[in-house]
Amino acid sequence: MNDGAGGAPGGDADGEVAREILRGCVCSRTRMLDRVLSRLFDDSLAPLGVRTGQLTVLALLGAMEGLRAADVARYLEMDKSTVSRGLALMRARGWIEESAGPTRGSRRLDVTAEGRTLLHRTLPLWRSALEGARETIGEETVEALRGAADSYLRLRARH
Repeated sequence: MNDGAGGAPGGDADGEVAREILRGCVCSRTRMLDRVLSRLFDDSLAPLGVRTGQLTVLALLGAMEGLRAADVARYLEMDKSTVSRGLALMRARGWIEESAGPTRGSRRLDVTAEGRTLLHRTLPLWRSALEGARETIGEETVEALRGAADSYLRLRARH
């Protein structure tokens, strides 16, 4: 019941507001899909002791030489402290190493031989997880998500 003093309305209006938010919230739905897909990929990669986020960072470092931690954070839209913790774990496992970068005080990240071996070993498991994603959420949705991410990256590149 709305008392006219800023209180919330009662009755079915509350339910309508809640349903509109649940139906229309792209953020909550995307987060739900993230949890479903992360669980699927993490379960697939578990035999090798690597998680999806770690594999993404490892693949990024393998594809682009000489990145710094700040570059990883920027490319993957991750918090710097999260990247720092993840990189420390990956260094401890021997998958990556740091070396002097091109400018004074900068540190570049490189994939080690062990990390490259891990990348190759993950490929069949990653492919299996991708097939599982197609079965779980549908090929059309997988392609829509990929397309949405690509669209975002193109828009980001313009700014």
